Amino acid sequence: MPVVLFYVQHLWGVGHVYRATRIANGLARNGFDVHLVWGGTKIAGFDFNGITVHYLKPVRTSDASFSQLLHADGSVFTDEDKANRRDDLLHLYEEINPDILITEAFPFGRRQMRFELLPLLEKAKTANKPAMIVASIRDIMQEDRKEKRVSESNDLVGKYFDLILVHGDENLIRIEETLQGVETFADKIRYTGLVIPEESKVEISNEFKCDVLVSVGGGAFGQKLTRTALQAMQHSKVYPMKWLVSAGTEVSDSDFELLKTQAPKGMRIVRYIPDLANVMKRVKVSISHAGYNTVGDILRSGCASVLYPYTGGRETEQLRRSQIMQAHKIAVMLDPKKLSETEMAACVDKAANQKKRELALQIDGANKSASILDVEYEKFT
Repeated sequence: MPVVLFYVQHLWGVGHVYRATRIANGLARNGFDVHLVWGGTKIAGFDFNGITVHYLKPVRTSDASFSQLLHADGSVFTDEDKANRRDDLLHLYEEINPDILITEAFPFGRRQMRFELLPLLEKAKTANKPAMIVASIRDIMQEDRKEKRVSESNDLVGKYFDLILVHGDENLIRIEETLQGVETFADKIRYTGLVIPEESKVEISNEFKCDVLVSVGGGAFGQKLTRTALQAMQHSKVYPMKWLVSAGTEVSDSDFELLKTQAPKGMRIVRYIPDLANVMKRVKVSISHAGYNTVGDILRSGCASVLYPYTGGRETEQLRRSQIMQAHKIAVMLDPKKLSETEMAACVDKAANQKKRELALQIDGANKSASILDVEYEKFT
């Protein structure tokens, strides 16, 4: 039974943590001894069945610029704090003594964590029993990276990494379309298919039954979308009632209560939907951002959808994902530059009337990741 140390760090959004945890679950189901190293703040509602979780001193960032690392209470994460956390991580590695080390996003993301990841990679590479080192990345990456950053990450792949797991279907998009410099390590890339949770057959409660669902994941970026929805419902010709808005776990109590008081008749506001894909399967239209996990839920459920891509900072991933989904007539994209209550309602009506195109995609990425690692580790040893 290979021992896996899976390093996961969330700094701002939380979507990648869901994907990484589902992959860890898939590895555990397929016989791997999985140790998930959690570097961010704790989040409720995860299935850690069969996984050993190790919590580091949590670190986060203040905004999407990722310019400064902070403690959970908002105080600055100092150089001394970094040194202590690095040492804790290295001691943990020695205790676990893994056969496989997986880093989520790094070396193509999480650059702020180099203070601990570079020593971790060096330890894994030079140990008496070197670990197979694997990067776990989504199918669409941040585009137009600076040449210096591309060279930096590619050098790290060449020096340390044995394998790059791309959690996508190459028939939807190939990784070289958004990740520069792939030609230097193309032989290390393996496509796993999309990592989507298994279909739930649990009956949903009446609280979550609706015609139009507005969901924003954790909600850190979603207030513009939810506030627009408050006024958009009345403009929909197809579904002018029975809208459900999920405000997100990251929204403050005061903002959540304000949304509830401002909601028009025929609209309900909830903070969190525990089984989003299951609810989506029963709605007429979903409105959401275009993050990896939410789009996966849409693909699983087959519901009509409106995608509003988050484009804050230098983010390009959600815009690219929305454009792909619209091109395949799986969704309607709500242009970020045209957001208004009338435009949102028009997109809902268009999605409701659009004939969906069937698209066969690989969506068992968690189990496929396990089978790939099983084969590749045997080669490695």
